[in-house]
Amino acid sequence: MMASTIRGALRDNRALWAFGVLALTWLAAIIFAQGFNSVASVHYLVQTASFLGIVAVGQTLVVMMSGIDLSVSAVVALSAVVCAQVSAGSGGAVAILTALAVSVLVGLVNAAGLIWLRLPPMVMTLATGTVIAGALLIYTNGSPRSAQIPLLDSLANGSVAGIPLATILWLAIAAAAVWLLHLSRLGRYAFALGTSEPASRASGVPVPVTTFVMYAACALLAGVAGLVLLGFTGTSSLTMGNPYQLLSIASVVLGGTSILGGRGHLLGTVAGALLLTLLTALLVAWNLSEGLRQVSLGLLIIVLLLVYARERRTT
Repeated sequence: MMASTIRGALRDNRALWAFGVLALTWLAAIIFAQGFNSVASVHYLVQTASFLGIVAVGQTLVVMMSGIDLSVSAVVALSAVVCAQVSAGSGGAVAILTALAVSVLVGLVNAAGLIWLRLPPMVMTLATGTVIAGALLIYTNGSPRSAQIPLLDSLANGSVAGIPLATILWLAIAAAAVWLLHLSRLGRYAFALGTSEPASRASGVPVPVTTFVMYAACALLAGVAGLVLLGFTGTSSLTMGNPYQLLSIASVVLGGTSILGGRGHLLGTVAGALLLTLLTALLVAWNLSEGLRQVSLGLLIIVLLLVYARERRTT
């Protein structure tokens, strides 16, 4: 059943478009920059793409139901800071579980604001992220927190048969999310909410349960990304999650998922995360300044979205 779902996704022109652009960009990188055809370069790119990819999988879950989560960057930092702090007085396993529990709690708070306060997703999640960022600044005084946890170090930097463990984790999470969205009843509810919330309510879709599960899962995956980043760098910082807020949304949209919900596939999100990581690495290889890289990446994302929108209108 999973295989038929994947075949269906590949027949979907939106997912194929994302993988096609990824292949063309990789070819351009090999031609116009040095080192992109080496095994070490491929290994590093898929490893670093995993951090964004894990966050983007969670973002896909909420975008599919016509939501959005602007607190993911804060949750990435929160998870790493909590894990680093707890590990100083407890074991690594306790620290990891505590960080993940706190991450899920943030997702539940987001969902509660949407369901009970009837706040728009953008407003609720942005407010939550701002509160978390401020609380972390007060708690840490802006100082990074270091931690050496063998499990996280192995997960972030280890490999099996040449494949980074972080990438294996990302693909396993993506496979589980594919099942959740495309093969489970909860996934059908999410798609229904993305298509029309009033119609979904009228047809008996359990809106609160679906919202709580999807936002909790999104926050959980942001927390997982924070833990893997902690293992990768050995240090937690308040800004470590900043690149992933908008890039996770861009990965979802570039992968062919409608920002309005109800349409798309997680396999496209995987391609979108790889594409954005490759573009970022290509701009670094060209020795552009940080400012020029940000401007160039933003313009490239706009161009790709415009091309995709034109492709969608012609199909």
